[in-house]
Amino acid sequence: MFTKTYKMIGFLALPGLFCALILFVPYSAYAVENTDITQASDNVTPTANSLPAGFYQFNNLEIFKSPAVDEPPASIDVIQKNEKSCVVYENGKTNQPTPCVFKDDQDNRYTVLIDKEITLLGVNQESALLSDFLAGDKINVLGWLSADSKTIRAALVRNLESKNFHQSLSGTIKEINGNVFTITLANGGGDVFVETPIAKNAQVTIKGVFNKAKNAVSNVLSILIKPTIVLQETPTKEPTPPPAPSAEPSTLFKNFLKIFWR
Repeated sequence: MFTKTYKMIGFLALPGLFCALILFVPYSAYAVENTDITQASDNVTPTANSLPAGFYQFNNLEIFKSPAVDEPPASIDVIQKNEKSCVVYENGKTNQPTPCVFKDDQDNRYTVLIDKEITLLGVNQESALLSDFLAGDKINVLGWLSADSKTIRAALVRNLESKNFHQSLSGTIKEINGNVFTITLANGGGDVFVETPIAKNAQVTIKGVFNKAKNAVSNVLSILIKPTIVLQETPTKEPTPPPAPSAEPSTLFKNFLKIFWR
């Protein structure tokens, strides 16, 4: 009797277990599927706010801060304006324009590193000196952008301003004649006439051996001559002395006495 009862209970329990499995399996599969979607969305790489590191040509950068020295190594702080037309050229190829990347409405700021191997040019591809690159000038820069997108190690910098650019010439003095001397260029470029900048009141820096006892400099290595700047001072106006007090009392004072001193 008990055996038949247990068999009956077991037989009735099987359909309930089967129904429970049918209901549980889809729920489990749905839960696993949802978990996978959530994890995938968390692993999506965010959109970068800067260019990846690489070799680029940057055009129309504006110098924000001039170099602090006249000779490399040095650095120039520049601004890349946030404009829709802004592009850079990957690997310096003008047929590979890449849109500039900005963060919100901000401009990009870069530090351009200048070393001794760099090529500096003027607007017409002529040679230029570091001292020709001033705050406010527009420049093109060809160089390597760092991984932090803040530094450009420049290979070539071209100034886009229309002005006279300086050059560095080396040679041997051939002749001195008054305020002009002639040098023979070391690169075989012939003779060049140079107007001497050495004049009274000129500012110079001389590197050489200084004999303090004789107040003399010998074995001069270099002479740096700064341009002469004449400051025009506004003439100071002497203050106008106040008018001398009148010896006799004024009419107003007399009327005051008549009213209050009756």
